[in-house]
Order: sequence, then C-alpha cells, then structure tokens
Amino acid sequence: MQIAPRTLRAALLRGEYMKAEASFKFAPLDVPTLRLIQNNWDRVRLRLAGEEMSEYDIFDGLHFSHANFERFLQNGGLDGIWPHTEKSHARSLKKETWETMCGLNPGLERLRQLFKTVTMPRFNIACDPDGRNRVLLGAFGAITSRNTPGHDDRGVFIFNPAKWVRSLIKPAEGWSVAYIDWGAQEDGISAILSGDKNMLRSYESGDPYMELCILAGAAPAGATKKTHPAERKLYKSAKLAIGYGQTVWGFVGKTMVSRPVAERVFRDYTRFCSRYLDWREKQVDAYGISLQLSTKLGWTLHKGVRVKPNTPLNFTAQATGAEMLRIAVMEMMSRGVQVCCPIHDAVLIQAPVENIDSAVNEARASMDAASALLLDG
Repeated sequence: MQIAPRTLRAALLRGEYMKAEASFKFAPLDVPTLRLIQNNWDRVRLRLAGEEMSEYDIFDGLHFSHANFERFLQNGGLDGIWPHTEKSHARSLKKETWETMCGLNPGLERLRQLFKTVTMPRFNIACDPDGRNRVLLGAFGAITSRNTPGHDDRGVFIFNPAKWVRSLIKPAEGWSVAYIDWGAQEDGISAILSGDKNMLRSYESGDPYMELCILAGAAPAGATKKTHPAERKLYKSAKLAIGYGQTVWGFVGKTMVSRPVAERVFRDYTRFCSRYLDWREKQVDAYGISLQLSTKLGWTLHKGVRVKPNTPLNFTAQATGAEMLRIAVMEMMSRGVQVCCPIHDAVLIQAPVENIDSAVNEARASMDAASALLLDG
C-alpha cells in the first residue's frame, strides 16, 4: 500500500508530538496545602454549604437523599415537571437538567449551587512523590484530536476541576511557571479560515464578545468587560451556543433570558457573522456528501457512530486548534523551553526565575509560528 506524502508527514508529525510528550515536566504542586485540603475535605464542603443545608433539607449529612428531594419537589409543585432517568427512573441530577430547571424556575439557583458544592467529588488531585501533577494526557483522545486528560489511579489533572484549584500550582524555590494561551483561539481560526471580516474585526479587538455587542448596538463604542459585563456575558453565551448548534429554546433554558431577547441576540450574530455561518454550512454540506472532513494537516472526521449531529459545525476550528497546539509545543521544546503540560489552547512552562521572561518570549514566538503555519501566515 502506498502512503501519500502529506499523510506520511502528518503521521510523522504526530509521532514527534508523542515523543515530546514523554519529556513534559508536569505542573509542580504545593503538596502541604494539597494534603491539608484533602484531609479536611468533608469539613470544607460543609463549611461552604453553610446554613442552606438545613434550609433545603435534601441531604443526609453529606449524602444526597432521593426521598428528601422527592418531598421537596412535591412541596414545591415541581414533581410533575422534573425529569426522570431512563434506566432507574430516579430523578435526573445531570448538570443539563439542573440548568434547564433553573431556567424555568430561577428560584432553584441557590439549591443548584448547594447541590454542586455538597456533591463535589473527592479532592483527588494527582500528585507523584516528586510533587508533580503527572497524569495521562490522552493525546488524540477527542474526535477533534484534542488531548483528553482525565484521571487514573493517581488522581485528576490539575486543570480539570474548578479554576481555584490551580492556586495549588507552586514552583520550587528559585523557579517560576507561566501559563500562556491563545485568546479566543477558535474564534480566530474560524474568522481567518472563513474570511469573515466582521468576525476577524471582533477577534482582533482583543475581546470578540464585547466587540460583537458593540457591532450589534447593544453596547456603545469603547465599552469594556468592566463597564458592560451583563451585555458581554449575554453575547458571549450566544456566540458559544451558536457555535455548538444550540437552538434559541435551548439558549433560553440555559441562560434564563426571555425568548425575545434570545431571538434578538441570535439575529445579531447571524447578521454580523453571516460569512462565517455560510462557510460553516458549506463544511457541513461537504461532510454530508463525502462523509468526511479534514484539516490542513489531514486530521479527518469520518462518518460514524461517535459523530454527533453538531460535531461537524466546529470540527475544523477545534481540530486546527489541536494541531496548532502540538506544533507550538514541539517548537517550544526545540527552542529549549521547558514545557510542563499543554492545556486545550494553552501551555504551562517553567524556567529559573531569572530566565522566565525569556522563556515566555520563546513560547509566544513558537505559538505565533504555529498559528502562521496553519493559517497561511
């Protein structure tokens, strides 16, 4: 069997990334603080839950009580609308269910936050004997070839739980770490590949969500995240929702805005990003005809049972972003940058304190080079 030169080069490139992964340093942890939190995890959760534990009375200690929850739903007249699971027919407690129910009943938001707090999983952050958060990164694990760092017997990836957990990252004395990411990477990729000038303008503004607000007339020129946070949050949510194929009704249920507001925001996005949406539709049509969709470096989405209906909508941007990260990481290591680990559209690096600025500059240059390679300069 003959292998096309492009396919061979892409395969070799992926092999080089796997070789580079073997040299990752992984995030250094503040081990004493990590152990302190782990040893007092139940007390921490109870303290965070506070008086609302007794107010709602749906927990038996730190254990969720289905019987108590059922009584709560009956007393509130919610037992007729709260969905059940298909297998056990118990009340569904999925994240999506809570979001939908809170959209229909905003008064449930406090209960949702309480449920999230009390049912937080065991604080099992992976920590090897050398104090590093070393885990299997799951290279190429996603259908888009993104890494899928999950958990193993040692624990979870430091970047998987809530953001506050990252405060446990602590370099050794005399060393520094730096977290460097692409701002709105998928937006930038989509804008350039589609040739959508409005989308590119919003990306180049430095805050694509705020710029969309301004373009739509929802915020005045010069508005910022600080001056118009609610407007920015609304348009950011809509931008992300449309990117993943969410409907207006789905957006209403998740954000708790009225249908007229949701329809207006969706119309604004459709009007100002029409070229991108047309390009995306052509991508989906091409996939429907050829039953495959490929990136510049040949990562291909094939028709199959794993492919959800909305996957082709953002496959190209996600898969291109994954390739961009891999190329950037390899370039960094060729420049002598010590890579701790990649994180979706970012990278954590380390260097002696006196060299960290230089390392950051080299890392940024590597990311620029990867972007230029995949986006034609």
